[in-house]
Amino acid sequence: MKQKLSHLSNTLARKGLRLNSYWASKHWRSHPFGNSVRASNDTYMALWEKEKSKAYPEIDAYEQETGRAIEKGWLDKLALHTQIVVKNSPLCYQHGRILYSALSTYLEKKPQQNITIYETGTARGFSSVVMTKALTDENASGKILTFDVLPHNIPMYWNCIDDCERQKSRAEILEPWRELIENHVLFFEGDSFINLQAVQTERIHFAFLDGAHSYRDVNFEFKTVATRQREGDVIVFDDYNSKQFPGLVRAVDEGCRIWGYTKRILSTGADRAYVIATKQGG
Repeated sequence: MKQKLSHLSNTLARKGLRLNSYWASKHWRSHPFGNSVRASNDTYMALWEKEKSKAYPEIDAYEQETGRAIEKGWLDKLALHTQIVVKNSPLCYQHGRILYSALSTYLEKKPQQNITIYETGTARGFSSVVMTKALTDENASGKILTFDVLPHNIPMYWNCIDDCERQKSRAEILEPWRELIENHVLFFEGDSFINLQAVQTERIHFAFLDGAHSYRDVNFEFKTVATRQREGDVIVFDDYNSKQFPGLVRAVDEGCRIWGYTKRILSTGADRAYVIATKQGG
């Protein structure tokens, strides 16, 4: 009887997860950014020109320190299609520079035959492409597993310059970089609480956690990655800001202390900072 009840409980739980996943997918496939173009091509271009001309001394210094810097023109072009949006808060895509330098440095210090990278919060794919660029430039092999509630192959408006042409899927937006990512990136659609548990990997060498910013979500994602990392492995966190995201800051600070990570904070100055957390031995 106990075995039957256990089997029934597990079956209902799996059905519940599938049902929750279905309704979540239905919502995020129904124009989450709106059902029309948000701005003109000229508006997106003006936002891009303004952002790419800004100076970020602390990020410059980090690139100089690591000796690894992504080519600015390449990054700016990618950002035009995947990071320039209409919103109330300031635009900033400096995490691309940090991810490239941090991952390149990791690959230099700890060369691996085949590394595994986790990302939460795929959005339009900016960070995944940047990390693939680092893998390629360092002649490293590996896979990037990236998770988001947003679909990869459903055409819709994304609040980006590509909307001015037509509704596109994320795959279509990223078409100019297809050859770069097709052998490295696996796109997973759904809630990280479901997918991170479903996708089992023995080791996560590097991670970028930029999904939901609540304490609950960040704590769960941090723990999931930390238990599969070893000394020297790295997690990068976006939006480390106690005013806007106190739950995220609390989860990062607690996680670094509990799971044994050093914490390096890099700031862009405009109430936005990033954390590079490195796993310690012991």
